[in-house]
Amino acid sequence: MNNTNSTPKNSKEALIRLMEGNQRFINGIRSVEPMFSHLKMAELSASGQKPFVIVLTCSDSRSPVEMIFDQGIGEVFVVRVAGNVVAPSLLASIEFAAANFGSPLILVMGHTQCGAVNATLQHTKNPSDVLPSIHLEELVSRIRPAVEKTMKLYPSKPESEVLELCTAENVKRSMGIILDQSSIVRNLINQDKIKIEGAILDIQTGKVHLLT
Repeated sequence: MNNTNSTPKNSKEALIRLMEGNQRFINGIRSVEPMFSHLKMAELSASGQKPFVIVLTCSDSRSPVEMIFDQGIGEVFVVRVAGNVVAPSLLASIEFAAANFGSPLILVMGHTQCGAVNATLQHTKNPSDVLPSIHLEELVSRIRPAVEKTMKLYPSKPESEVLELCTAENVKRSMGIILDQSSIVRNLINQDKIKIEGAILDIQTGKVHLLT
């Protein structure tokens, strides 16, 4: 069982706690902490939050972060956006949490059957198709480099396999952008205070697979 009274001291402990929670979720088990999370709200409002992990993930309703990792209120700082892309405001959210809460781990998590990645794949294959808004064009433009790279590497694979490979590459791209564009995160990494990991959630089974 998860010792929810013990805050992970480093990225390794944080990752172990997440994966143990994911295993409980798969097995249909809930730890005591999430079941009584509502009782902690007054305490957290007074004492402040100290999440042990920052998770950048997709907005997809089939990927509820606290549930799939069996964590309670105040345990996870979640940044959600379609396609788990990195844009300035999203990076600012990650930096805010990293600088203020002492979270030792950033997890970038994509998921199978991602609609945003699939839309980008289809648009990349059929660039003459017009997207319905400039906002969707901007989102697709952030995912397209990962899709184009994957299509070039695997030109003959079935589309279903290409989609999953694109999803993983998109996670890696977001990880790289965080490193490249955030001096706050880089400095914390250099001080061994934080680490970035990548993962893919299988929305059929609920299993989270680490990319490393």
